[in-house]
Amino acid sequence: MYKNLFSWLTILLVLPSCSGTQPTISVVCEENNVGNCVIKWETAPVLKGQVRIYASTSPKLIPEDSPVAMSKISSGKMTIITDDPSRRYYYLMVFDNKHRVKIATRNINIPGIQNFRDLGGYKSVDTGKSVSWGMLYRSAQIDSIPPCSRRELKNIGVRTIIDLRSEEERHNYPQLRDGEFKMVHIPIPTGNMDEILQGIQEEKIKSDTIYRLVERMNRELVTNYRKEFKELFSVLLNRDSYPAVIHCTSGKGRTGIVSALMLAALGVNEDVIMSDYRLSNDYFNIPKASRYAYELPVNSQEAITTIYSAKEDFLNAAKEQIESEYGSVQAYLKQGIGLSAEEIEQLRSILLE
Repeated sequence: MYKNLFSWLTILLVLPSCSGTQPTISVVCEENNVGNCVIKWETAPVLKGQVRIYASTSPKLIPEDSPVAMSKISSGKMTIITDDPSRRYYYLMVFDNKHRVKIATRNINIPGIQNFRDLGGYKSVDTGKSVSWGMLYRSAQIDSIPPCSRRELKNIGVRTIIDLRSEEERHNYPQLRDGEFKMVHIPIPTGNMDEILQGIQEEKIKSDTIYRLVERMNRELVTNYRKEFKELFSVLLNRDSYPAVIHCTSGKGRTGIVSALMLAALGVNEDVIMSDYRLSNDYFNIPKASRYAYELPVNSQEAITTIYSAKEDFLNAAKEQIESEYGSVQAYLKQGIGLSAEEIEQLRSILLE
């Protein structure tokens, strides 16, 4: 999983120091399958000295009193052993006693939930600030999960769970009770995974057909569900909703479009948004979600792989539709969804630091 980390994500989050010119420090941080944190970094120009790492369960306050780990900067990698995998830790890295980088794991492994990850850490090119860690998450479906998983969601502070699935999709799974979390249901029927999978199993949908189908669905999403998108933004314009999770079935279709729109509203650039979209290919376990597919014809297996994949053409189809109707994503946010300049500033004041 880690061999291509720098190809899909670069964090440029160097906090101010007393020195003049800032180096470029690129850091990635991932949770492995036993809950430990693997951190890799690169610096340009090459820095000498040590890197100290401080940890906290609060993304807002990471005291620099006692480091949890130290290493030579030249080592470029470190694994931090977590004594309590059910808790979320945020890290402050201090390079050569001067340069500070705040980081957390992008992915969070929660039993019973796939593709759960943090949208924090991405830089807003419009403001020079970065998306706050631990505020907004995206995920595959969250249904009746075991107590340990509910406890982990509580540990990371989740207050609001926003479900984009249709009533039909939700009906097939036992739901979390409202009370532990604020449950917000904003149904978007386009992209109904159960309906599509049924068509694949019945061999009505082939792999080449599914590719065009997903592109068409994503165009329909941004054209037909502007009211639902505005409702979602309205929830996220309320500070009391945070931390929040947005999810659909696989966490890459409807959730992928919504996450891209959220990051665009925050001023994150297109390349980073696409990189985040593609991460579903790393964090959604297709074989686990489609064990039954081994009994299906090869064409059907390929179609299932396609429907669960986050291909650039799929997100680009939505972007191209937006640009054909509104000229740009920013114009779509304002004219299509109906976000005012004040609301976009409010969203940024909540989610950027």
